[in-house]
Parts: sequence; C-alpha cells; structure tokens
Amino acid sequence: MLNHLLFEESLPDALPAVVTRDQITDWAALREEAQSFFDTQGALGKRRVGLSFQPAAGSYAALAALDRLACDVFLLDANLPFEEALRLSEKMRLGALLTIGNPSEFGVRELSDEAKWSGNSTVTILTSGSTGEPKAARHSWESMARPVKKGTGIRAPKWLLTYRPHLYAGLQVMLQCFADRGTLIIPDSHMDPQSTVRFMCDNGAQFVSATPSYWRRLLMFSDAELLKRIPLVQITLGGETIDQPTLDRLQYHFPNARLVHIYATTELGRCFSVNDGKAGFPASYLDTAPPGSAELRVQEGELLIRSPNSMRMYDPLSLHQSVVSDWFPTDDMVEVKDGRVHFIGRKSDMINVASSKVFPIEVERVIRVIPGVSDVRVFGKTSSIAGELVACEIVATQGQDREALKQTVVRTCRAQLNSQQQPRLIKLVDRIDLSSAGKTLRTRTS
Repeated sequence: MLNHLLFEESLPDALPAVVTRDQITDWAALREEAQSFFDTQGALGKRRVGLSFQPAAGSYAALAALDRLACDVFLLDANLPFEEALRLSEKMRLGALLTIGNPSEFGVRELSDEAKWSGNSTVTILTSGSTGEPKAARHSWESMARPVKKGTGIRAPKWLLTYRPHLYAGLQVMLQCFADRGTLIIPDSHMDPQSTVRFMCDNGAQFVSATPSYWRRLLMFSDAELLKRIPLVQITLGGETIDQPTLDRLQYHFPNARLVHIYATTELGRCFSVNDGKAGFPASYLDTAPPGSAELRVQEGELLIRSPNSMRMYDPLSLHQSVVSDWFPTDDMVEVKDGRVHFIGRKSDMINVASSKVFPIEVERVIRVIPGVSDVRVFGKTSSIAGELVACEIVATQGQDREALKQTVVRTCRAQLNSQQQPRLIKLVDRIDLSSAGKTLRTRTS
C-alpha cells in the first residue's frame, strides 16, 4: 500500500507531504528519499527488519521502501534508548535494526541469529503488554489499508498527527492523508497546548484525529479565540471512551466540524465509526454491521468483535501468543440502554472495592458535569482494609473556589453513586497526566 502510494501513483510534486516544526518535505523530495533508500538498501529485501520510527519524513520514506523490498518490518518507538531497541530486536530475532537520522541518513545495524521471514511485505506493530514485553501484532499492508477511503472532497487535505506514528492509529492517519495526497502535520510531542494550537493554525490543520483526553487538554489550556482560527473540517476521536460532555464542548467550539468517533484496536484494526454526535453507538450495530465495519455482539457485558480488518497473527517470537479467535473479547464492558450501547469501562481498569466492581468511567461521568470541573481522573488506590479505594484528581476551572468545589463533588457523588463508587480521596491538581499515547493514565497507586 505505502509502496504503491509513493512509487506507483502520480504525486503533487510541489505540495508539502510532511511538515514538522523544523522541516517541510514536499512530495517530490519524499519520493526521492524513498527511492534513494530502495536503491542503496536492497540487501534488506524480504528480511525481518526493525525500524526505529521517528515522526519525520525520513521514517515514512524508509517504510515505503521497505514495503517495496517486501520486508517484514517491525516498528519500534524512536523514544526507546538504542540499547533497549537493540535488545528487543535481538529478542525478536530480527536481521537488522534501522535508525533514521537527518534526511537520507540511515543507520543499519546488522544482527545475527535472524529468524525465518515471510517473504511478503508485512508490518508488525509492537504494543505494550501486561508482562512489560511488547505484543507483536502482524498486519498485511492490505489489512492496514482496507479502512482507508479516498476522497475527502477537499484538495490536498491537511491532517494533524497526534498519535504515536509507529502504532496503529498513527499509521492509519498517515495512510488516509497520503491516499488523498494531503499534508501530514506533525507537532512536537512536548509542545504545550497553546503552542500546539498555534502550530495547527499556522499550518491550516483541517482534519485532526486524537484521543478525547488530548482534546480536553487543548480546550482547557488554549486560548478560545485561537481555537476558533483552526480551519477544522473533521474531528476524529479514538483510543478512549468518548463522553457526551466532551462531544458537546467540541461541537460548541467547532460548530462547522464533523465529529467522528472511531473504535479500533491494534489486533482488530478499524471496527466501526459513529458520527451522530452522541456517546456510545447505536444498538442496531449489534444486529447489522454497517458496510465495511466489524460484526459486534455483547456477552456477559463485554463487547466482542469479529473484524474484517484484523491482524494476521502475533509474531511467533512474541511472548504474547494468544490466537485471535473468531470473536475477539475486547476488554470493554458495555450496557445497552434506550437503543444505545454505552461503554462503562475496561475490565483492566476496574477498581475492586471490598469485592465490588467499580469502573472509573462511571464515576468520571458524574463528576465531569459538575459546574467548576474542567477535567477529572478516577483511579484505584491500594487499601489494607478494602483492597482498593476510589481516588480522583480534579482540575478546577479558572477562578473556581477549590475547597468549595471539593465539597460539591463530595455531595454530588453521595447523591448519585453507591458507597463503593464514591471517591474517598479527592485531590485538586493543575492538570491530568496523560500517557505517551495521549490517554488518561489509570495506573493504580499504593
């Protein structure tokens, strides 16, 4: 797919393909860089190759060339120290580890003990696992590209990349942008919200795909007038459960933008999307899958999915060797009510309070709509008596009396939540920490 997009189709040569804070790479330069890699690195053909994936033009050029060379590519986080990337590469028995420097500067570290390769072009995504070692989900480029729909109705659309580029969501944004011959706009990961919004304005971002937590941070810490200047056409939300207050705030700030919520996982690929401005998804999806979407069902409160966009397999050398069955358990718990399927939380996020199951999202829904609350994070805290207690961090709106807000939260939770769900520890903070993937952290504390 990527090989086809860069090598075989006509390109808008003079238009920018990738824009970062420090560099603008047009389509002609991107193809030239990919061609240079292909011409000089033919010895990598049809092998198991690790690519330390930087959010920059050089990485996309290398990835296209590796696709053309029919490699089994393993995407590694460029933020990993080199020794850790090397350790993972050796553990996965790769034949080479590729690092990207300045444009056209590629470092190739040859490795011994290479495992058998497929002989086809595949892309393996390494995601965090419960053991601390990554799961290695192998996709074909066909399955990666299947959800991509050409034609946004806008010439050379400009997409903002907020996700990590080496993971499924980041790859999907890139493929959609490149398929439409658009411009991929990449902010620095350490940019503060105000600087990020200014970068979006300066580069004319039209399509933005991000987590709900990422958007809440932008809305909370950015100038409202500056937000209005972003020429948004579409906001795509994914990676987390989307709540109605966040949808309503986005609609208020960007009334002309289309809101889309996508459900996707690394293993299952893109499963379905919702664009009616409501949290959850229509219960009718359980009966009839929309065209191109996955089949859905609920079993003992958990969402199960059978997806046409699923990965091929876990790599044989991955520690995680669970086979994707016909129906894949997602770990997402849901409830069906009034013709709508609502997400109530992930099994892995559940807080065990004296043998009672508490899902953080259900508590957050109550707190998030309290006047004076800008953001909230609910998580479990170890207790010698109850096993775990419900704790929460709250960001107050500017000028809000923090102590008064804390008391309001206590009263509201007592009135609307059962005893086990009520937060026993409430802390007012300046901001909610997000993971490197832009998601709210659920890490338990002792």
